[in-house]
Amino acid sequence: MKRDTRQVTSNTKATCRVWRVACGGQTLVELVIVLAVVGLVITGVVSIAAVSVRNARFAKDQATAARFTQEAIEWIRQQRDSSWSGFAARAGRTYCMDQLYWNIVNPCTAGQVIPNTAFTRSANLISLDASSVSVDVTVAWTDARGSHQSRMSTILTSWTGQ
Repeated sequence: MKRDTRQVTSNTKATCRVWRVACGGQTLVELVIVLAVVGLVITGVVSIAAVSVRNARFAKDQATAARFTQEAIEWIRQQRDSSWSGFAARAGRTYCMDQLYWNIVNPCTAGQVIPNTAFTRSANLISLDASSVSVDVTVAWTDARGSHQSRMSTILTSWTGQ
């Protein structure tokens, strides 16, 4: 018994037209197009991941710099509280504060970083009058995106009457 293959072929073609699908095998051109689209999608995902990692690193560095800035302001406030006259005598200078003490009376150089970091910290003290000093603390760092700074300022006064 022989089967009529014309009818099966004609039904298959009709099914392909109804469902609008290709009934033949994949061509080399289709395969190249699919690979190109997959390559573009993977490249986009990797690029987004790289930008996210870079932004997370920058945010971490910013937070660290802000912490170092606040730490210096608090230390300088303690120095004011311990002796106003000693503190006020330091006004008019810029100090490199790689450590929290009055060690270097100059702006920081690239090698004078906070230990185990890439950050430099300096404090500029300006006498406003006999009972107030302006304090400007700057923490700076350099990364792949360039140079950055975190700054904080305050005015400290002789509130204890010393």
